[in-house]
Amino acid sequence: MPVRPELPEILNRADFGGLAGREPKSVAKMADRGLLAEPTHQHQGKPIWERSVALDWFRSLHDHAVVVPGNEPAFAELREHGIYMCPATSNHLSLARPRLLVMYTPGGGGRVFEVTEVETVGQGLPGTRATTPGTVEITRTRESEDRRTYPSWTVFFLSEAGAIEVITPVIQQGRYVTTGDVRQAMVSGKLLVLPLDKAFPMRQ
Repeated sequence: MPVRPELPEILNRADFGGLAGREPKSVAKMADRGLLAEPTHQHQGKPIWERSVALDWFRSLHDHAVVVPGNEPAFAELREHGIYMCPATSNHLSLARPRLLVMYTPGGGGRVFEVTEVETVGQGLPGTRATTPGTVEITRTRESEDRRTYPSWTVFFLSEAGAIEVITPVIQQGRYVTTGDVRQAMVSGKLLVLPLDKAFPMRQ
């Protein structure tokens, strides 16, 4: 008898949302903006993904950037470990796999970094490389300092690339921006962080 090819595991919006810790509609919208894996199929007019394709997206860096607020714990971890990390419960950037990360600094400027790798801790989603024991220890140290336990983390490894003199508006939570806007701002000295609908309009 001929061997039947194994069918790929399929994720609907609810499945993908469960993996990502997001509402089903949210993952569909992010995918439509190019900020998550593009659906591989449609079923009854709604997107579905082959599980392997959806997860493989997280194993690579993509052509977007994020701007994050800098605070003392973040600056300390940057100095000591060359990282920026956030709880995976953050709705703002824990799913990002950006090529660039901008850390907003007190006074309204920012430091620009190339993202070299991303590791995840305690997640069902992969990073761009396997999680190391050292990274787990860093997250445990933060939890001890915060006197709070987080279920999971996303950790960005960084290499400094430049600076931006003025960023508007004030950054109080992570925001997605285009890599083109960041690179242009490194030359002009000014970055205007656009609303998500303008920076990454939905394609459908």
